Parts: sequence; C-alpha cells; structure tokens
Amino acid sequence: SFVLKLDKKRFNRGDEYIMKLTDIDTNNISNEIIKKVLFNTPKNEYLEADCLIVFGCHLKPLLDERIKTVLEILKVKKVDKILLTGGIGVAGDFNESEYMKEVLLKNNVKEEIILIEDKSTTTEENIINSIEILKNNNLIENKTIILVSNQAHLKRIGMELKKQLKDNKFEIIYEYPSSSLTSFENFEKNNELRVRAVNEIKKIRKFIDMGIVDDENI
Repeated sequence: SFVLKLDKKRFNRGDEYIMKLTDIDTNNISNEIIKKVLFNTPKNEYLEADCLIVFGCHLKPLLDERIKTVLEILKVKKVDKILLTGGIGVAGDFNESEYMKEVLLKNNVKEEIILIEDKSTTTEENIINSIEILKNNNLIENKTIILVSNQAHLKRIGMELKKQLKDNKFEIIYEYPSSSLTSFENFEKNNELRVRAVNEIKKIRKFIDMGIVDDENI
C-alpha cells in the first residue's frame, strides 16, 4: 500500500498512515496520485481462465490495442470464453463488440467461444450487461475472469465488479496493452489525457460516495 503521513484517521505502523481513495483531494490530483490509483495494476500469474472480457471503446485504435492483447494472451494461455462488450456509444458510429469479433475471427479465433454484449453505451452498462451474460453462462462462481481494457480504465471496472459480485467467489486477472496510446507517460505529456485521468479518479471517488464501489487503499 501507498503509505503517507496524513491526518491520523488511518494508521499502519506508529505514525505512518495508509492513504485511502477517499483521502484524495479531488481538487488537487497530482501525477503521483494518478500513477498510484490508475497505473498500479496488480499482475497475477495464471495459465488458464474461464472467461476473458474485453471492454469496448468508441476509438478503433484503442480497440485494436485490446484485441492485440487478447491474441497475445491466447497464444500462451487457455481461455474458455471471450466476452466482447460495447454497442454503439454516444461518440461512436460503429458497433464496438461486432468490430472486435470480426478482428478475432480474421485471426482464427473460434466463433463458438465468443460471447457478445452489444447493447451498452457506457462502462457502467458494460459491467451490468456483462454480469448478466456471465451468470447465464455459469462464468462467475469459482471462476477466473480476465479483464482487458486500457490500464487507466481497469481500476474502476475491477472495483465495480467486486462490489456487484461480492457474494460470489471468483478471481480477477487484469490485462492491458503493454505499449499503449493511453500509457502513464502519455497521460503525463498530454493535457487532454491528463484531464481524462483526473476525471476517472473523480468518478471513482463519486462512486465510493454513492456506495456503488467500496473504498480501497492506494
């Protein structure tokens, strides 16, 4: 955990205090906080998974990155089902999950292992609709689920899934493009991307306050 001397609300050893997401000053989000919250994704070792979920995006270059990551995973891991999420978002002009399916089929991925969620237009809808499909296909309880998106997106996805499925026992694996248009280095250099990162952290904080996700240590 990221340990910081704060206001004595939370402590770890002696006078050291563990920072929580709710301790973040959302009016003053530094690059260090962005990195700690959005770019500190845990990496788990695994050989196989029951399901891999790819989260949609209205930008094809980002989808291409995610599908490339999926293809790299399939070369070395055993994955039973792939769930592609995303319909036609408010800023998009194509069906995101169908686009990803076409790319996978062109790369010889078997159609029978692909599941489609093509009605959602937001991340929140992605998650709600994906959970319904997972339940209908017996892909939650005692299962291993891989989440694929850009790294800055994965924190909130994981938090929402864990909150909504808190009564189930399952394992989450996080995967993301290793060299991404949305890397921390690009967020640092590009003000538009940095604003998106700040807004993502603000959204996480808002969701904690609303009870949608649980508070966590940084």
